Parts: sequence; C-alpha cells; structure tokens
Amino acid sequence: MYDLIIIGGGPAAVSAGIYAARKKLKVLLITKDWAGQMSKAALIENYPGIKEMSGFDLMNKFVEDLKKNELEIKQEEAVKEVKEISKSELEVITDKGSYQTKSIIVATGRRPKKLGIKGEDKFIGKGVSVCATCDGPLFRDKQVAIIGGGNAGLTTALELAEYASKVYILEYMSELKADGFLQEKIKQVSKIKIMTNVKTLEIKGEHFVTGLVYQYRNPGNNKELVIQGVFLATGSLANSSFVKNMVELNKGEEIKIDSKNKTSDQRIFAAGDVSNISHKQIIIAAGEGAKAALNVYDYLKNL
Repeated sequence: MYDLIIIGGGPAAVSAGIYAARKKLKVLLITKDWAGQMSKAALIENYPGIKEMSGFDLMNKFVEDLKKNELEIKQEEAVKEVKEISKSELEVITDKGSYQTKSIIVATGRRPKKLGIKGEDKFIGKGVSVCATCDGPLFRDKQVAIIGGGNAGLTTALELAEYASKVYILEYMSELKADGFLQEKIKQVSKIKIMTNVKTLEIKGEHFVTGLVYQYRNPGNNKELVIQGVFLATGSLANSSFVKNMVELNKGEEIKIDSKNKTSDQRIFAAGDVSNISHKQIIIAAGEGAKAALNVYDYLKNL
C-alpha cells in the first residue's frame, strides 16, 4: 500500500515526486515516458536560473534530480483506470499491473489536438507531425505547412526554418494569436509566410504528403499548397480520460481543482496542464506539482 501514487512524467509529476519523497511518504510514480510537451520544446528561455536550453535537456535534468530521491518509479507503463477499493483506498490499474494507494496526484499533462480532416490519420509519420524537435531534420530543403498561429505554431515555424526551404503558417482566425515577441521574430525570417483567415480542408498524397488543400474563410475556390510536410499546432487536450468517472472535469476535459489541488474526490489531487489552472507553462506546472505534494502530505497527516 502506497501513501501516494503520482501519475505522469512531466514537470508537475517530477516536482511532486521530489517534494513527496522529501516528506518521507511511500511514493510510486508511474509514467509511460518522459516525453511530454516539455521535451518537445526546441528552446526554453523563460525558466529562471537557465539562460536557454532545449526542453529535452531540461526534462533530463528534472528526471536526474527526481531519481536522487527515495521513491519507486515505474517507466513505460500506461495507466488505464482508477478505482475505489474503500473509503480510504484507491486502485491504479495499468497495462502491466495494479497498485493500491491512499492518495493520487494526476499530472498527465496534455496531448495535441487533431484537425479532424481527410488525410490526417493516414499520413501520421508520413509527413504529418506534431513535433518539430523530433522530425524537423527530416524536412531539410523541403516545403512545410504549420496549422496554427499561436505560440506553438510560431515556435514550430522558427525551428523548421532552420531546415525547410519554405514554411507556411496557416491560421484560421484573422490574426495570429501568438505573443508579440514571437511575431516580431517571425517577421525577420523571409522563408516564413503567414496566411490568415484560412480553413484547412485536406492533406493529400500517395505514400507521403504531397499537398495541402485549403480555403480562405471569405469563401472562394479551394486552393492547394505543394508541400512535403504538415505540422499540427492547433492546441491540446487534457489527458484525463482514465479518471473521468472518479473526478469532475470541465468542458475542456481538464480536471477541476481547488486552491489546494484537490479534485471533487478528496483522495485525488491534480497538478499541471491536466488541471484547470489558467496558464499552461513549465514553471507553473512545476510549482503546482510541488504544491500538490505538500497538500497531499497535509491530507494524509490529518487522516
């Protein structure tokens, strides 16, 4: 029987693990991998104490610090369900086993949102990608399109501009949604073209991507870009499905929490991007993970 099971492998989960271990709780951390959203960030420049670093390298440092503490870690294991055994005991069921615990912190982050258009699923891994850091070098001297004009889209564009011969940014709204400093950076890269008021209709190809069909929202005829790659940057969804029958979610499937990271079930806490916190940032997720662990400690102490 564990005092606490932490589910997730991102900054919130790692921070929670460190703080819970320091409180001498019996802790198990379960994660499918350490390759969440943070590890896919090409460059992180806004984390205090670090001038600049790739998300992959920063995540490795997080995990290195985590493993210096006394806790059990199950890697390459996916959580399928959480069940109630009794009023004081929960069961976490994975694809490899099941574990009993007095409390849980859900820190599973988010996953990229799909477009839901023809060709999207067919060409995943064959020209359609969600990770410029992972796949950018594969598109050297090729033309690529990025769907989404938010921070993720513009960051992706800047990274791909290091490899691709031409980068198109397609944004559904009439203007980009990204932060001003990113928009200024984009303007300085001549190979990047911004297209607003655009609806993406279809990804085309035979064995690999060869084109993208789109239409301006002020409708006109369908048009086609000749490209070899499509990168999706249209937002994300919370990874909360395995607890949807245990805790209350909002319309965006985020787990609702109070100021102490408690969910609608007092035994289950949530931290980071899977929860309904107002901003999704690495530093906020790390802080929320630490706060959740401290609040779990208080909860267990008062049982």
